[in-house]
Amino acid sequence: MRGVPCAFAVLLAGAGIGCALPGIGGGAAAKPFVAVPEAPSDQVKCRVARAPDNPLVTEWPASEKANLEARLREGTVVVAYSGCTMRLLPQCRASGRYLWRRTTTASDTVEIRDADELYAKLPLGAASLEGELQRSGRLAVQTTVAGQLQLAEFDPRSLPSDGSCLGASHVVGALSVGAFKLKSGGGATVRGGASVGTVASARGASEREESLVREAGSPDKCDLSTDGAADIGCASPVQVFLRPLPRLIADQGLPGFVKVRFLPVRGDPDWQIASGDRILCATPCERWMDPAIPVTYRKDKRLVDVPDLRQHPESNRLQIEAQPTRVPQLVLGIVGTSLFGAATVTGGTLTAVGFGGDVSGLKTAGLVTLSAGLLGLLPSIWAIATSGSEVTITPWTTESDPANEARP
Repeated sequence: MRGVPCAFAVLLAGAGIGCALPGIGGGAAAKPFVAVPEAPSDQVKCRVARAPDNPLVTEWPASEKANLEARLREGTVVVAYSGCTMRLLPQCRASGRYLWRRTTTASDTVEIRDADELYAKLPLGAASLEGELQRSGRLAVQTTVAGQLQLAEFDPRSLPSDGSCLGASHVVGALSVGAFKLKSGGGATVRGGASVGTVASARGASEREESLVREAGSPDKCDLSTDGAADIGCASPVQVFLRPLPRLIADQGLPGFVKVRFLPVRGDPDWQIASGDRILCATPCERWMDPAIPVTYRKDKRLVDVPDLRQHPESNRLQIEAQPTRVPQLVLGIVGTSLFGAATVTGGTLTAVGFGGDVSGLKTAGLVTLSAGLLGLLPSIWAIATSGSEVTITPWTTESDPANEARP
């Protein structure tokens, strides 16, 4: 992947005959690239939630909560969790079971008055409740908890590697169960619409009507729970406590894909990774890739092609580092090759004429010029030969990357 042919073209000419330099004008114009859409803003809001790994599930639809309860009876519940969404992976089976632990009955109320609080406190249902919050100005979740289902005997190594756990990020380490009510409205507002508390003030505040949005179970039944099981009237999922999977176990790709870490270009980090007309990411970055799809390092009109990843079937995790064409070195090599090449040709000609005509002055001048030309020509050719782009592909292992070790 080096620009050697240009050196020999200059050498054969013996003078400064122009060559096309990679990435220096004159080349074919790069095709326009289409940028990948940015992550939705609500995902950013959810990632900064107050307790991102312990979301309430009270706002989940009844069908989803019923599915969660069914999965709990079958064993360890594995999920794909991103902050705003939590998706159950019922085909991903692992060792473990849930044990009931009765606790002192406790009640709590979570109040929400703006979108930031909504995404921080109820991330899993924030998108569906945002309209209701805007309409009513207030949401309140009243919960009563009777105990927890706690995960036991779970071994991350029991997770299958056949693709059934694709996207898995966490397991449900515990689940608080009880009863809840989700209400909207209520509280007091001034005529301008600003909230001032739960009691109307004497300065013209009006009290909103409170309405029930969703409920499950009955708080009165929670005291009937025993050490053996929760009462059926106080057994609704309220809050999950997620346990992150070790990174190398959670990070799985489709069968046949390889995980690639694209390191930044040495000395110039502002490069992008592209596939065809699509920008994949900005270096440094990590992606699961189909090894049959070609990829390229790109910056403006400068391109560095990545060799076929199918040449590395021995590893499903690769690390790639690129070195683009060293333009200053290439220019210096071409200029040197032109000048010293001309000197070499001139010296050779003078030497031949001097010896042929037995002219000692031409002999001396020719040999000196020829020697100087050769001394400068060889390093110039070497500069061109070593200025081309390089791509290094190595296996990406936990030994070389401590960040890939299992998370606590």
